[in-house]
Amino acid sequence: MTIVTREEKLRRLMQGIFTVYILALLRFTLFKYAPLTRLPDAFFLLDERDYNLIPFKAIYEMTQGMSEHMFIENIAGNILLFIPFGVLFPMASSFEDETPIYGIITSLLIEAAQYGFAMGAADVDDFILNTAGLLIGYHFVYRTILLNIFKQRETLLTVMAILLGAGLTAGLFVLYYAGYLVNGFVYINR
Repeated sequence: MTIVTREEKLRRLMQGIFTVYILALLRFTLFKYAPLTRLPDAFFLLDERDYNLIPFKAIYEMTQGMSEHMFIENIAGNILLFIPFGVLFPMASSFEDETPIYGIITSLLIEAAQYGFAMGAADVDDFILNTAGLLIGYHFVYRTILLNIFKQRETLLTVMAILLGAGLTAGLFVLYYAGYLVNGFVYINR
C-alpha cells in the first residue's frame, strides 16, 4: 500500500492549478481570436504568417504611434503572462531547478505555434518579454520572496494552493464575466 504524504497531495493540487494556468496561457496566446465554442477556427485564422526575428524591433515600433493602452497591454501583458509559470512550475514539479528551461521551451513552442498555424505573430520580442516574466516569477517571487518567507515546503504549498487557487478562480471569473473567455478578442472572419 502506497502512502501519499500531505506534501504530495499538495503538489498534486499545485499540478492541477498549474494545468489550469497553462490552459489559460494557451487561451491568451494561441486561441485569443476564436470564441470558446469554435477553438479549432483559431488554426490558420490569419491569411499571412507574421514574424519578427530582430530583437527589440517590435518594442521600438510600439513606442512609435501606438496608444499607451496597447503598449502596456503588449509589454506588460507578455511579462505578466509568464510570471505565474516561474512561481507555479517549481511547486508543481520535481524539476524545480529546471524551471527557466521549461519556461523558455514553453515560450518558444507558443511562438512557433503562432507562426506554424497562422494563429498570431511569432515575435522574438514576445519571447524576450515572456522570458523576463518567467525569470521575475522564478528568481524574484519564488526563490527570493516565497522560499525566504516559508521555510517549510509543506507550509509554502498550503498557503500558495489557497492563494493561487482563489486568485485563479477569481481571475477566470472576471475574464468569463467580461466575455473574454467565451468570445476571445475581436474575432477575425476569413
